[in-house]
Amino acid sequence: MRSSSYSLGVSALLLAMVGVSACSSAEAKQDFAVPASLCGVSVPSEALSRLLPADGERVSVKQEGTKEDGSYLCDVVVDKRTVLIVTQEWITPDWSARHILIHELKIWDQKEAEGGSVVYAGRGAASLVECRGAGVEKEDVSTLVQVLKPGREDAEAMGRLIRGYTTSLGAGKPCHPRPDE
Repeated sequence: MRSSSYSLGVSALLLAMVGVSACSSAEAKQDFAVPASLCGVSVPSEALSRLLPADGERVSVKQEGTKEDGSYLCDVVVDKRTVLIVTQEWITPDWSARHILIHELKIWDQKEAEGGSVVYAGRGAASLVECRGAGVEKEDVSTLVQVLKPGREDAEAMGRLIRGYTTSLGAGKPCHPRPDE
């Protein structure tokens, strides 16, 4: 009698373990289409996908302000939670991308690309497009990207995202005299 109750206990434990492992092996899934652009600027979707939450149903991109005004915010929202923010603004030419990332997000450990005009880490990135010689002598265009929870930190993906964004932004000729000049 004792061995049959022991066998039943072991069987129940094994069934519970199988049930738990089946639940934990189910992969999270992004049920949303990852945007190919953020507020009119093309980005590498695969890199963006790795920074967005591993699961979710709806994604939207919201813009506040306009590029023509000199600054704007581009928020990526998954299931009503802002998970990634892109800020673009005109700044004085004496700031570096490294300084922007340290000043704005307190990220000291950075990787550098494009001769220092692009810097990035797992949860943020910054880049500069120089405007000198383009009719705008007083300012450059800066971009800052920040990942918020439940977004995911991934330095490699962030590097690809900021490089792709900056290349697309530069191709759109962001350097032009501001309306108030």
